[in-house]
Amino acid sequence: MKKYLLTILSLALALSSSGQENDKQQRSLRELFYSGSRHQFFFVSPSETETLLVKNHSGTFSIYNAKEICEALGGKAYLAKVKKVEGFGGNYVIEEKIPAEERTGFLGFLKSVWEGADAFPTLCEKDGKEIFFSVPGRWIGRLFYTDYGCYVNRVRHIPEPRITSFELEDRDKIKSSNSLFEYLQTLKAKLQTLPDGSYKTTDSGGECGPFDTSYLRKSANYCYQKGGTFKRADGQDLKELITKLLTTEPPKNVSIVDFWLKEFDGHTFYCDGPEKFMVYVEVDKARRKPNITSVPYVFYFRQGVDNDLLAKAQEKIKEAQMQAKPASEDALISMIKMTASSKTPSMQVIGQMRYETIYMYSDGGCDLVALITRGPGYTQIDNFKVCQDSVQSIGSSNDFGALTVYSIDWRIILPLYRNCRSYGRTTSLYSGYRIDCRIPNPQLPCNGEIIITRDNKLVDFKVENICR
Repeated sequence: MKKYLLTILSLALALSSSGQENDKQQRSLRELFYSGSRHQFFFVSPSETETLLVKNHSGTFSIYNAKEICEALGGKAYLAKVKKVEGFGGNYVIEEKIPAEERTGFLGFLKSVWEGADAFPTLCEKDGKEIFFSVPGRWIGRLFYTDYGCYVNRVRHIPEPRITSFELEDRDKIKSSNSLFEYLQTLKAKLQTLPDGSYKTTDSGGECGPFDTSYLRKSANYCYQKGGTFKRADGQDLKELITKLLTTEPPKNVSIVDFWLKEFDGHTFYCDGPEKFMVYVEVDKARRKPNITSVPYVFYFRQGVDNDLLAKAQEKIKEAQMQAKPASEDALISMIKMTASSKTPSMQVIGQMRYETIYMYSDGGCDLVALITRGPGYTQIDNFKVCQDSVQSIGSSNDFGALTVYSIDWRIILPLYRNCRSYGRTTSLYSGYRIDCRIPNPQLPCNGEIIITRDNKLVDFKVENICR
């Protein structure tokens, strides 16, 4: 009898363990990003295998987050030193990896070579296979009245259906609400009824980056979860707009906040779905404080979609686009060829558009040149290979600004500068990136051009004093 009971108990434990394992495998990675116990992340999904994370309030995707989520999926988390990255979503070679527990908990301080661990990629593996791989993200602002920075992280992972945090936030509240306004009231929004029947409310912000437009984001949550699509007046889906803003470097002398605010301030958005409504967003300039990332807003809500108001909003966007007239393709090709020949940068301004060409380096007898196009509220980087008189496109830089000259470890950059002064140029590899330093004018040995590239594509370019 005793032996029989032990057999039954063993079988029950085995079934329970198997059920837990199946549950872990079925859990959505993206849902874990949003609902982790340590931190909550807003996110958008450019593809089935890539997710852009922005931490709710502040910070980045750390080894602690990776460890928690990886364990929930039945895997093991590591810090990884990457030798080469072929491109985000492509292949990479890991020089070294250490288990997460060696950098967390009581013994974490022993790995002094891994100081600043959050600057390293994190890897989650299960049964020797990669579940996700997180690349440290670019800085996108600073949190309200704090020294905490806000970052966006790129995570590549096993394929999952494309969802965003818009489909996850406030699910229970939205499910139980019969209208947008009922939902907003559950959020304690103080709605003021205006003479034309629309509603007005204010908010002080407090999140990071483009997700900071709180009631706009909440309205989008409601729209998507009720089966609609949420778009700006020009037809651009909000999820696609935020993806663009998170992966585009702002023009020089434009703050990161002003860069993405331009895409929201004074714009009309609408929900096209079972319940139609419009939202107009306006920055409350009277309440806005200088040098503060958090932005106060005024939001106007209107039931239904007024086609006349929508047409006026669309016309406003078209007028702004007409003012930003691009250069002809022939003119750009001439600039690219000239830079390949002279090995020096060039710039041309046409209307509100500014075009810059950057010489990167020679590759197999051909010259690599980057074209930076800056317009109102956006930056586009395209890369070209110039072989004799032929100009061939090799794609855009989706991770422009992911690593900047100023974010490189000083223990790496100072020896690079010394070698550059000694030899006139030098090249180094750093976390999967190539860093080139060259002195274009021997008469000015302290003026160095620093070019960061990955997969023959421009990531950052600066003219620096390398004698500091």
